[in-house]
Amino acid sequence: MQFSSSLLIAIVALMSSATASPIKARQAALEDWQVTTVGVNVPSGRPGNYPWATITAVITDPNQYNLGNSSYNGTPVIVPSGSQGFDCKAEWFIDSPVGRAWPCKSSSYATGYWYMHVLEGDDGQFSPSNFKLQFTHMLNLVVYGQQFRATIRGQTLFKVGVNMGGTCGGSGVCGWGLKAESKPQLITPTMV
Repeated sequence: MQFSSSLLIAIVALMSSATASPIKARQAALEDWQVTTVGVNVPSGRPGNYPWATITAVITDPNQYNLGNSSYNGTPVIVPSGSQGFDCKAEWFIDSPVGRAWPCKSSSYATGYWYMHVLEGDDGQFSPSNFKLQFTHMLNLVVYGQQFRATIRGQTLFKVGVNMGGTCGGSGVCGWGLKAESKPQLITPTMV
């Protein structure tokens, strides 16, 4: 009888660790996010022309997230894969776009939202031809009155001649975008 209870305890302990481990493993091994579009437009600065410079982007998160179990019925709270942040747009005139959060439209506001930050490039300065974009995917769900949240963040460099190409005209108008061979640009996300 003593052998049976020891065996039962060992089996229960093994089963509980086996059911908890796959969730942690899935969350720890996040797939890279995919930036499929980045566009930069710098105006000429001439009077009568559109004065704002813009950076636009589209990003996809291929990961599924398990945010825990509902206290109501114990079911897992899952955010499905494929969430997109699109029409992410930084737009500025005189001030730099660095240091501000720029909103993205989301493919599913029911599970959260996206925003991006423009950061300095690899030379420590911001330039429309050399900058980093940091994307934040905020997961935010309410299930049976219980709130579940998670923050995932990632960033990468965008630089003309490296992963972006385009032209500048004689008038001073410049337009750059993600090169075809750089699509998608991958970003390694991390849970914050």
